[in-house]
Amino acid sequence: MEAFAAKFPPNYFSRFGSTTVLVTPSDGFGVRAFPLPLTQDIRFTLAKRPNYWEYNLFTRYQGVLIAAGVFDNGATAKTGIPRAEMTYDPYTGVQWSAKWQGAGYHSKVSVGYAFTVANNKVRVLNNVGIAEQKGVVAPYTQSEVTARDTLKLNSATSVRGVATARLYTFPAQSTAQTSVDLTFGATYNPSRTLLLDVSHLERFAFGKVAIPDFNFARYEETNGSLLLRTPINPNQSTGLGGFRIRATRNWTGDYTYLRGDILIYDKRLPVLIGPTIGYQWGPTTQTSMFLFGISSAPK
Repeated sequence: MEAFAAKFPPNYFSRFGSTTVLVTPSDGFGVRAFPLPLTQDIRFTLAKRPNYWEYNLFTRYQGVLIAAGVFDNGATAKTGIPRAEMTYDPYTGVQWSAKWQGAGYHSKVSVGYAFTVANNKVRVLNNVGIAEQKGVVAPYTQSEVTARDTLKLNSATSVRGVATARLYTFPAQSTAQTSVDLTFGATYNPSRTLLLDVSHLERFAFGKVAIPDFNFARYEETNGSLLLRTPINPNQSTGLGGFRIRATRNWTGDYTYLRGDILIYDKRLPVLIGPTIGYQWGPTTQTSMFLFGISSAPK
């Protein structure tokens, strides 16, 4: 195992947290966001969906998101979303983006600037750009303010809150939309062996803009996760590292997701890693399915 692990970049196995595997007739067959074993973190997707192929590559190089290929458009769509994108969006400083998409989705170019105040607890972002969707070409402005803070109640418990206010304006079409996200969460971490986290998001939106993809809508979502790590035996080289249960409730769309992760420990790997199996309950039998993937967690 040691010789095997040495053939990969040091942080390679920690990249699997977003990898998913499709193995059902209703959703398709393939793998999504699989990390290539290279020093540069490049993710690869190849999946046969019911009506189209999904295939793409994406990475971040020196802070720039680079993506190209055909991307997920849901299990029931007739085609995927062709997309080519380069986006530079650091937490502070100059921002820019160039994105082209097909299948009726928006394309855009934009530039902007972000800065923080209040000891980095408040971030202010302003962008200007031009977007196109379904024949509508529209210059726009985007202003966004995000405030966040965490309060530690005791050595094991902390609570947090994040509030984001957005404003999109489209002067040529005389339209505008404002939206607000409110997220509250709590973490209970009394020891290495137990980590419990819960959060809830409320989104409110007012107005409508000329580019449909830029429109936000009312949304509610609740998330929870419970991670149980096994005690580490200093003489143990490999074994069971722990279990994790993750649940998500999309109240707006009437979807419920439940996932279970089996995490394997190996002293030569920087993270716990293992298979994921779960289930998605949708509003209809056609939107309910098993979910498979690969997950990782800090040791």
